[in-house]
Amino acid sequence: MEQQDMYRELSKKLMMEQSTVLPKIWRSVCSEEEATLINRLPASLEQLVKITGKSLPEMQDIMNELFHRGAVFEFIKDGTTFYRMPRHVVQFHDSSILWAEAPSEMFTFWEEFEETEYPQLLEIATSLKLPSFMRVIPVNETIETRNQVLAYEDAASILKNAKTIAVTLCPCRKLMKRCDGPLETCIQMDRGAEYALKRGTGRRIDYDEALAILKLSEQAGLVHMTENNSGRTNMLCNCCSCCCELLRFAKNEKARGVLAPSRFQAQVNADMCTSCGMCVEICPVDAVVLSTEDIAEVKADACIGCGLCATACPVEAISLFEARPKEFIPGK
Repeated sequence: MEQQDMYRELSKKLMMEQSTVLPKIWRSVCSEEEATLINRLPASLEQLVKITGKSLPEMQDIMNELFHRGAVFEFIKDGTTFYRMPRHVVQFHDSSILWAEAPSEMFTFWEEFEETEYPQLLEIATSLKLPSFMRVIPVNETIETRNQVLAYEDAASILKNAKTIAVTLCPCRKLMKRCDGPLETCIQMDRGAEYALKRGTGRRIDYDEALAILKLSEQAGLVHMTENNSGRTNMLCNCCSCCCELLRFAKNEKARGVLAPSRFQAQVNADMCTSCGMCVEICPVDAVVLSTEDIAEVKADACIGCGLCATACPVEAISLFEARPKEFIPGK
């Protein structure tokens, strides 16, 4: 197989066979020899040694370096460490962008990809009605009846159940640089935290610091997001609508299916509204507007149930109510 085809093969495995940009990204991340190795994964060190004829120490050094760059991941099966390539393009995006020594051209290619080819992927996923990649976690304090909140949709409860917590830079804001939102806000837990700590891309934190990051994120108008299932999660992202690889498409009807809203929806007490417009300014998806009477109104079909409008309201005229059943969040 020609080497250019090797990079294209890696892109194909990430469901981007027709991409012209992703092969360039792969080329900036790994050499032709390394691309050949990645295409042979999943495999153990011993299997790769047999295939290549390299020594075990040599192969370990190569895989350690590819792991550091975010090009391969580890998993353990029957006591043996195996290596695999990223499961999907989002995972490759996030892991490679946090590679500290990445060449500048890689970031240029990722920006090009996000602006040209990535939206098409999200539109296809939405049209096929594939399960949403991520979902919104509401700000708990803004929910009308808090006993309706499930443990896996309460950020504080999710953190409380984690044995290991780490924080990394937000790969989306690191790449796009479209706002001045805080960078160190991507919270990793358990396996996700252990991965970030081993790579050196994350910093270990405790529960209290993680809560402080959530509060800082809310004040900055960032939306809490996590994996779209009701099982244990490895991440709590805090996302902006200008840089996030998913949230910035929430207003795009053709692509919005990749992000699921929370089970809740904002509602306004018209008698309490003072027409300050702060809810309109903070809403990341333009779901809150002022009516002709200058009273805040929520567009139900656009609201993602994050609760930011309620946190911004100085007179507490906005709250979240349960708009979707428990079954809305799929099982793991």
